[in-house]
Amino acid sequence: MGISSLATKYGFQSFPHYSSGRSGAKVNKIVIHHMAGTNYDIVPSIWQTREASAHYGIGKNGEIRAYVDENNTAWHAGNWNANISSIGIENCNSTGSPSWNVNQATIDSCAKLVADIAKRHGLGKLVVNKNLFPHSYFSSTSCPGVLLGSLQYIADKANAINNGGGSSTPSTPTSDLYRVRKSWADAKSQVGAYKDLNNAKRTADSHSGYKVYDPNGNQVYPTSSSTSNVKTLVVQVNGLNVRNKPSLSGTVVGSYNKGATWTLPKTEKQTIADGWVWARCPIGYCAVGKNTGKTEPDDYILIS
Repeated sequence: MGISSLATKYGFQSFPHYSSGRSGAKVNKIVIHHMAGTNYDIVPSIWQTREASAHYGIGKNGEIRAYVDENNTAWHAGNWNANISSIGIENCNSTGSPSWNVNQATIDSCAKLVADIAKRHGLGKLVVNKNLFPHSYFSSTSCPGVLLGSLQYIADKANAINNGGGSSTPSTPTSDLYRVRKSWADAKSQVGAYKDLNNAKRTADSHSGYKVYDPNGNQVYPTSSSTSNVKTLVVQVNGLNVRNKPSLSGTVVGSYNKGATWTLPKTEKQTIADGWVWARCPIGYCAVGKNTGKTEPDDYILIS
């Protein structure tokens, strides 16, 4: 059995949505998620009906729980090849939509768990988008939310732990990075900093209204000739239910309030069921509005 000594079992494999074994694959990466929810204890009961799971979850105070044996495949990345070769870590949010913040205690505990996993599986030095990935690298999703901007911190802290410097301060990113922000002046809105421009563009595409700036503060993406490959969904009401499938019979797994925003590929079509139009969201499915064949002023979600 493979479970980190840092974790305690919680609802361990008490749900159907994971696979025994790893189809012959070897673990060579870790994938970071956020829960898009603030109720740590509801996980993993939502996986009784929702076709998803993860190996670990981390609470607001840094508590680590084990959900799936590392020797088994959790359904977390939205990509089978990634699933069978990775370990997925869910991080509980400290606030709800639209910010979905994550406590520093959660992030620091995540770094410790990442270090432990990397050491036991021989992953070597942790490098973002090489052996430490955001969920959005493998699927069109806004997950892991604000943690996109913490991946380098997590990698640095985990590497320091494995190099015998557990109390060391993670290295400060160098200045030759592409930064993803709402505007250059709004440093607090930054959700990532990357050496690779393509990675920065990918992050900007998954965050409505965000742009990529070079080290001198010049906007390099999108340019006037750029065409976004995503559409933006904005919730127009409070208390919009999120269900585990696009149907009124689906189990409610959460809710969004007015202003909650996420993106989907432009090519993705909505589902029509029970007289409603349904759209995928980070934690399930939401009703967009009645199936009238056109946008209505009372629709629950505005899509642009």
